[in-house]
Amino acid sequence: MSSLLRLSVLAAVAPIGIEALFLGGGLTILSRNKLDATGAQNDGTAAILVSQPSPFSAAKTACALLGEVPWNPDTAKFTAALNASLAYQVYQGIASADQLYWVAKADDEGDSCRGIDATGAEYDVDCLTENPALCTQSAPVSTSSFANNSLSWQVSHFVGNKQLAGYRDYHTWKFRGLAYAEPPERFGYSKVASFDDAGEVDATNAGPDCTQPVGEVKNTSLMSENCLFINVWTPYLPRTGGDKAKAHLKPVMLYLYGGGLTSGSGRNPNTDGTNLASRGDVVVVSANYRVGSLGFLNLNDGVHRGNYAVSDMVAALEWVHKYIADLGGDPSRVTLFGESAGAQSTHVLLGVPKAKGLFHRAIMQSSPDGYPSGGKVLQYGYYDSLEHNFATTTRRVLRDAGCANATDAVACLGRLSGYDLVNLTTNANGIVADGTYLLNHELVVNDTSASVATGVAMMVGFNRDETGVLIDNYPSNGTSLAAYFDAEVARHFSMPANAAAILGLPGSNSSNASAASFLGASAPATPAAVFDAAMRIATAAVFNCYGLAVAWSGAKHGAFASSYVYQFNRTYQTTGYTRPWCVPPANGAGPEQDEYKKCHAGEQMVVFGTVARAGHPDRDGRDFPFMGLVVDHWAAFARAADPNPDPRALAVRGHWDSLARLAAPGFGRWDPVDPAAPTLRLLQWESRQIPFVDQDVCKALGAAMDVFG
Repeated sequence: MSSLLRLSVLAAVAPIGIEALFLGGGLTILSRNKLDATGAQNDGTAAILVSQPSPFSAAKTACALLGEVPWNPDTAKFTAALNASLAYQVYQGIASADQLYWVAKADDEGDSCRGIDATGAEYDVDCLTENPALCTQSAPVSTSSFANNSLSWQVSHFVGNKQLAGYRDYHTWKFRGLAYAEPPERFGYSKVASFDDAGEVDATNAGPDCTQPVGEVKNTSLMSENCLFINVWTPYLPRTGGDKAKAHLKPVMLYLYGGGLTSGSGRNPNTDGTNLASRGDVVVVSANYRVGSLGFLNLNDGVHRGNYAVSDMVAALEWVHKYIADLGGDPSRVTLFGESAGAQSTHVLLGVPKAKGLFHRAIMQSSPDGYPSGGKVLQYGYYDSLEHNFATTTRRVLRDAGCANATDAVACLGRLSGYDLVNLTTNANGIVADGTYLLNHELVVNDTSASVATGVAMMVGFNRDETGVLIDNYPSNGTSLAAYFDAEVARHFSMPANAAAILGLPGSNSSNASAASFLGASAPATPAAVFDAAMRIATAAVFNCYGLAVAWSGAKHGAFASSYVYQFNRTYQTTGYTRPWCVPPANGAGPEQDEYKKCHAGEQMVVFGTVARAGHPDRDGRDFPFMGLVVDHWAAFARAADPNPDPRALAVRGHWDSLARLAAPGFGRWDPVDPAAPTLRLLQWESRQIPFVDQDVCKALGAAMDVFG
């Protein structure tokens, strides 16, 4: 079959109901993504690479089927972006240096055809020669508030035997609302969905969010108990049924959202995967999982044992392992990552035997590993027993639901809608050692033989002042540290009411002198000093100490393939989740010159490269290039289990700002944790390695880095 006939047949096979174009794949979006405001409009410099070699007439037809025309070097500037994109194809080994690509004829009425190579050199080429093609890319740039998924930009693509209708914007192909699991039974483990049977899937819109109290998701019509959907952003669609050579496939980054395990959304615009996929050259996946009592209520009846959300996460990993190659992802390079409760979930999955081998790197951003429980000021992530969890949490849910004396708790709870269930006074969110997904009561990091994550490269980190955004009120004049800590910090985190006395904080009239080692001889006297001390203690207790201990012990005992640690000292707080002290002064010198608190969630938009996408400005001329550097770090870790980007790749792709930072004096390399002299990466404009932070605080709290041995 000729290439022209093949393309025509492929374009015609779409059954009724799927109107989107089907070209058989082999499509790569070539765009330069600087993550800044200059990319807010399509500037005509991008292209779509159709990798199937064909004569020029078929190439022109392929472009037309995309609603495009052959890319024209006479009207678009090759060196604006395409030079870097084609050089990167050569760098990856996907194309040879002398590969020619069809572009528009120099004379549309003439008999001669034109090709260009990766340097932009033009050649007269026999029109019957078979070459890949470069088509224009006229899809609009999407933003946090705008996306165009109309038929003009839709594309049909096969995953398994399902024909999906997705769409493209300027930077990526998007497939949203893919059911990775069968519709879940309430209080049942999820089962991975099969895409092996023929069928059609509209993947142009995200699926409903999991049922939760109104908060991050404000519209109840967007919620459902049938919510196990993923969204995929990819720069590359492989040929259907064709070559899926490893060199062509991209690293995969599967994101789990935060929200305290009681809320969250895979469609949060702050964590949209467009820019991370495009700039990072990775396939980004976000997965919904059940939250609150619908995700965690343990009935301790031998069948309904909680951890339903954990089963969702494992099912998402199983789906990715089986099908992500069809969307351009490499199933042997899957990074599981999340923020806050998503990081906590990643921590959990590092100890789940059913997840072993389904992911190969893990990034835990701001995991609350020391969140207080059991009457303690801090408590390492402990997976409760079924019996204790039932007695302390489930009984309260049953009481609130009017089911305390029901002989069939499932049937009784079934009278409540999912929304009513998660809005009871008690909303379960505790992870348990259920004997199916979790066999231990905590993640084992000091015994290689007991670890199920020895093949996983691990990164853990936090923002300098995590708890700043979680505290409502600033201290007033004359307030002691003890009084402020008990009234604001202990209350918010459900610490014991006398937490300040337990810690021996100044003003608590306690004989415990543990605080002296990190507060100095004199008590904080000003509101600013009281606030700083309280935030430092709380951030160390809830977020830092146990994360550092996991990294240190894991490195010492080989529980992970490698361990990397970071601390953000430059953040960009998300709108609607902030405090006045979490942002730099409005008329100040800038985020590195003026002191402000680097609060929880302040790294979200930085990691996903969505600051400009959300319409926010660059505060000092460094926000956007710093964001690019962080994306390059995260993508490098996903690519090779090492957060240090390859300088050659940065140069080839034209990421000059990141390349300049890597070469800056004192910048150095991001080193893995060395148990003999552990360091972390301080992420700021002048990034550098520094010793583990807050060890004086952590030691006083009984959670120094060697707490696990």
